[in-house]
Amino acid sequence: MKTSFLKIVLPAFAIIMAVGLAFATEDSNSSYVGYIGTPSGVQQIQTDCPNSGENLCFEGIYQVYNNPELTDPKLKRF
Repeated sequence: MKTSFLKIVLPAFAIIMAVGLAFATEDSNSSYVGYIGTPSGVQQIQTDCPNSGENLCFEGIYQVYNNPELTDPKLKRF
C-alpha cells in the first residue's frame, strides 16, 4: 500500500513543482538593450533595468538611456 502511494504521489508532485517553477521567473532576470555615453561615444549595452520605476539606471558610472540620442533615461525599480 505504501509503495503504490509513493509511486503515484511522487511523480505527480514532481510535475506540479516543475510547472509551478516554470512560471516563477522575474523580469529582473531578463536583459534589455540600453545606451550609454562614454568618452569614446555612444555604446549599446545589455542591462537588467526594465524601464519601470522611479530611480535612474546606471551601468558603472554611466547613466543608461533608452535611445542612442541619450534623451530618454532608463529607469529601474529599486
